[in-house]
Amino acid sequence: MNKATTKPTKAEVDRKRKLAYTLFVENGFEQKVIAEVTGISEQSISKWKTAGNWIDDKNEARMGFEQQRRRLRNMISTQLTLIEKRKPPFNVPDSKEGDTLSKLADAARKLQTELSFAHKADAGKLFVNFIQTVHGQEKAIQIVDLWHEFLMSTT
Repeated sequence: MNKATTKPTKAEVDRKRKLAYTLFVENGFEQKVIAEVTGISEQSISKWKTAGNWIDDKNEARMGFEQQRRRLRNMISTQLTLIEKRKPPFNVPDSKEGDTLSKLADAARKLQTELSFAHKADAGKLFVNFIQTVHGQEKAIQIVDLWHEFLMSTT
């Protein structure tokens, strides 16, 4: 007997891709587990990981906001120190340096606004780890899906 299979809608695939991203980047689940949870093949998960640079995102997420903020602050400080060491009237930023400083300041502002999202995500990670330890992997996967839905609704 042949079962009729329906092709998932674009919205369903997008939701599963977002869930897979959350499971991989924010919760450290392995590709095999993600495939089981989402019903998407490991090959597709692998393609998504590569195309979306998920490994870079995972590494950045591990870095933490404080370290990123320190790096930005150091970059701005270094740039300003180099400018200030020049003799007048050349001790002011030229257009290229001004643009760089402006972009660094924008990155710092963006990082600050993302901080509240990160706090929510960190609380979610702790909660999911607790659920996984106390109630098992299956319950943790259900919670991750709900937590992801919550985070996406509050951004």
